[in-house]
Amino acid sequence: MSRSLVLRLTVTALLSLAATGALAGGIPSPANSTVPSHILLVGSTGGVPDAADGQFTIVVRDLANNPRSGYSVVIDLSACEDLAICSDQMDPNAIVNCAAKSVRKFTNAQGEATFTVLGRSNGAGNATSLAGAARIFANGVQIGTPSVASYDLDGSGGVGAGDLSVWFGDFGTNPTCERSDFDGSGSVGAGDLSMWLSAFGSGGSTASCGASCP
Repeated sequence: MSRSLVLRLTVTALLSLAATGALAGGIPSPANSTVPSHILLVGSTGGVPDAADGQFTIVVRDLANNPRSGYSVVIDLSACEDLAICSDQMDPNAIVNCAAKSVRKFTNAQGEATFTVLGRSNGAGNATSLAGAARIFANGVQIGTPSVASYDLDGSGGVGAGDLSVWFGDFGTNPTCERSDFDGSGSVGAGDLSMWLSAFGSGGSTASCGASCP
């Protein structure tokens, strides 16, 4: 084999490896990305989402642990049958897909996408969501499966007495009900009641969805 042919093959191989590495480096990594294990759906007050009780940040990183800018991040609640998201998330950067029951945002230069998801429960007697029922995708790659709870359990009037009634029903009959497990412990208990009372007292979720995705 001639020296020039060897050189050409070597260069081709190196370019191929470089291209493969660049491609792999752009793939979102579930292990390297930062995602919540638990999400809280909240309401709003005066047209302002209740970020104090519901805000969370997702950081998308690739296989080389680099943060990825401009990546699509989707919160998919299609498997949470007892929960609904508001069709208006009161966030100009949030894209709602009612048919898919999802909310999308794009990462910033640090690979971050910050959400406050507005939503509600469908009311008493319809507690069906399971632990890890939601899905989080980055550029189509699943990077997380959080559980989801909702402070607005009766789906009307914001966070109020009707929600507390639903919570006590779940506590008594369905102690692993995710919609009422606000602290993400895996069971409905005193810690969740404390968090609900705090959210009620803060007054950040006095309004429910004006319109909801089914």
